[in-house]
Amino acid sequence: MDEQFPSAPDEDALAVPGAWFRGLHPRRGGRPGPRIKVDGSAVAAVRERFGELEATTPLAEHAGVGPDSAEAARDHLAGGANPHGAAVVAALLAQDAGHRSVDRLAAPLADSWVTEHGLAFAARAFAELSQITWGFPGLRPIEDPDSRAQGRSTAASTKMVKAGARLRALLAAAGDDEYTEAVDALAEHRRTATQRAAVSFLVPTRHDWVDDCFAAPPDAGHEWDFWQLMYASLATPAQVDQATASITAHRYLLWWWDRPLLVTMVDGAGTAVAPLLARALEVGAGEQAIRKNVPEVLAFLPDDGAFQALLDHAGEKHVRPALPAAMKRFPARAFRLLAPAAAGNAELAGRLAEHVRADPGTAAELLPSLPPETAAVVGALIPGHDLLPDAPADALPRPLADPPWLRRGERRPAADPADPLEALPARIPAVGDWADARTLPQIRLRGREDAVPAGAVRHLLTMLAMSEHGAVYAGVELVKEACDPESLTEFAWALFLQWDGNGAPAKGGWALAQLGWLGDDSTVSRLTPRINAWPGEGGHRRAVAGLDVLAAIGTDMALTRLHGIAQKARFKGLKARAQEKIQEVADRLGLTADQLADRLVPHFGLDAGGGLVLDYGPRRFHVGFDEALRPYVSDEDGTRRKALPKPGAKDDPELAPAAYKRFAALKKDVRTVAALQIGRLEAAMVARRRWTAGEFRRLFAEHPLIWHIARRLVWIAEDGGKSTAFRVAEDRTFADAGDGVLTLPESAAIGVLHPAEPAGADLGAWSAVLADYEIVQPFRQLDRAVHALTAAERASRRLDRFQGASIPGAAVHALERHGWRRTSPMDAGLQHALYRELPGGLLVNIRLEGGIPIGAVEGTRLEEIWLAAQAAGDFRPEPHGALPFGDLDPVSASEVLAELCEAVPGG
Repeated sequence: MDEQFPSAPDEDALAVPGAWFRGLHPRRGGRPGPRIKVDGSAVAAVRERFGELEATTPLAEHAGVGPDSAEAARDHLAGGANPHGAAVVAALLAQDAGHRSVDRLAAPLADSWVTEHGLAFAARAFAELSQITWGFPGLRPIEDPDSRAQGRSTAASTKMVKAGARLRALLAAAGDDEYTEAVDALAEHRRTATQRAAVSFLVPTRHDWVDDCFAAPPDAGHEWDFWQLMYASLATPAQVDQATASITAHRYLLWWWDRPLLVTMVDGAGTAVAPLLARALEVGAGEQAIRKNVPEVLAFLPDDGAFQALLDHAGEKHVRPALPAAMKRFPARAFRLLAPAAAGNAELAGRLAEHVRADPGTAAELLPSLPPETAAVVGALIPGHDLLPDAPADALPRPLADPPWLRRGERRPAADPADPLEALPARIPAVGDWADARTLPQIRLRGREDAVPAGAVRHLLTMLAMSEHGAVYAGVELVKEACDPESLTEFAWALFLQWDGNGAPAKGGWALAQLGWLGDDSTVSRLTPRINAWPGEGGHRRAVAGLDVLAAIGTDMALTRLHGIAQKARFKGLKARAQEKIQEVADRLGLTADQLADRLVPHFGLDAGGGLVLDYGPRRFHVGFDEALRPYVSDEDGTRRKALPKPGAKDDPELAPAAYKRFAALKKDVRTVAALQIGRLEAAMVARRRWTAGEFRRLFAEHPLIWHIARRLVWIAEDGGKSTAFRVAEDRTFADAGDGVLTLPESAAIGVLHPAEPAGADLGAWSAVLADYEIVQPFRQLDRAVHALTAAERASRRLDRFQGASIPGAAVHALERHGWRRTSPMDAGLQHALYRELPGGLLVNIRLEGGIPIGAVEGTRLEEIWLAAQAAGDFRPEPHGALPFGDLDPVSASEVLAELCEAVPGG
């Protein structure tokens, strides 16, 4: 298990990680480190392995092993202290082992060198190994231009570097005489840039040698070998600057930045390494090792730049758990840097508030040293007279005042209809350390001016942890009844942010689920964007759990957002799961999914006239909505404004800010449903959906929001075989094309008029009416293009006018947006047809010439188009039993033809 970085007692002191935290051991201040035992049996093991290799291919027959190298290798194998020979043997063994197995060879080689001839020899052997490359067609000197070919391996580009790391550890533990002997011996092995890097890696305390490396880096081809060794040898700010420039120019150098290397950098260069790590976080965002390890190390550094780097990336998944760790480790630094960053950032503002609540004493002490603007932000968050007092125990709901799980000896049987509070799990779950009751917002008791004490809050956390969807602990409902809903909702959201900000540990998944039990519409607005984003961050399961939260909240707003995800989500898996959830809710209510969607549109607090008055005290503004459901404001005299003005000095100090805030929230909330509702009505027109007269009045004509769309459309009433077109007038009455009052019979079926319907014959008159009233339609209705089948096409079972036509790839996707679907992929992943479901249980089908690869954006050719009856919802892959196109109603025919004309160039 990885060790955790210790807390530094002084925010500006760098605590040296104990045992170097699996970093690469350097020699500290001239003093030897802990002793390390060398494996003496490694000599025999290496000899045996090389014997097996030579039995297959004699030494002199290996490609790249010339006479001098073969002689040096034989000398070493015979017991001679020959560093070059040892390097040749090691390179041949590494080549034979292959890239994946070479790490098991590294440490035994190092130990065999030390056992036979001592540490100084072993260091020289590694330095010589750094000058040999291996791979097809054999060994090559590193100076050879062919050594830069792709696929060549070196001691620094493979896990053979572990041999050097082993020797570095042994050198750190060596006595002074042995260490000096090795350093003196290595002075003779600094011929090339890569060898100088290998030597500096072994003895990084020779800062002058490290400087020499930076002064003369290698030619192109071996940057990787050079820099991977140099990153582990950093000591000075100037060296760090050069290393920072290297990753900016060559991002691939970050591929192997594992935790030991990062800790080694900190161990060598201290806080000076912060700019390098911050830059790595920027340029290496795509590298798993960087995302995981760099934030952790930055959170350990007592440096403003390191902390700021975490703030700059605070919204990223892998940074979220590192930021609170840094805040706990460096509380003063967090106050100083977090306050300015929190301006305009709701997530950071929440973190700052938590931080102040967790340590108000430090916050108060620090105020005089903070810049005035920062001090004002922090000071406003310090609990004072506005902190509610703790409520007495007798005012708390029973599970908070006397938790039954703390009375195990007195517990009654869970099945006892006694008391649902006694129905406890066999094992009470532990609340994770990430949940800190002290930093969460206070929960005010309903109708009182006191709050749930911190100790009782911890009991609430336990109740939430032992609950799950469909089986919420009974005490949670008692808490909801006893507590102020708004403060409970804020508490729930802050708890979720604590969990999410600490890396969203799996065992704390209840912190997301509890939003469904304690949340409200404000929770819905906050959570929905995260649900939509999570699949793209590798969080599909969390997104699906978020859908359960929306369903559990169950308000019109929550189900509207759930329906929106089911219709518009970018990620297919999330979209499909949302559709399942919507269907579950609809089934429970005995409705179709469309009928449920009709009933889910929120009123948003609008008055019966579909408006809203924003009261600033001395002045008032009226809210209206345009054809796209965009809210606008007008003065009391009806003059429309470009925007709602900000509260001024003469406005009521309480009413005006509240009204301004309400309008901002209204714009945001309505924007999320506007496009969905407009699209839904257009789809209803195309599908010829019908509602009863009562449903039409309730869902459209009288709905305070939707009526703004309804009054801009022309509707059709069908009754007794007669069809009549009408509109909703400004006074909510119904009018015909001549502006005469129309009475809707209760038996009428109401729908959105499609211009291809017989009742749409007088489109010119309706266009004139809407123009007279300056009504702009939300989508193309009266001016919609109408297409019709020819007499020959109505009689035919094939639609020949498009047969053989080519369509571009973008047009295929356009058809899918209109509701066309691809068939399941067949051999080679090819999808051979498109189909579209139509009213009356019909399918229009298109065979694609040759098929198109799954998910591709390739163009294709329309080979054949036919109409068929839908069989149990399945697509018919062959045109057997094709129907005449005359079976299509005029609206479906018009829409299909319009979509195909749009898809086919020149159609």
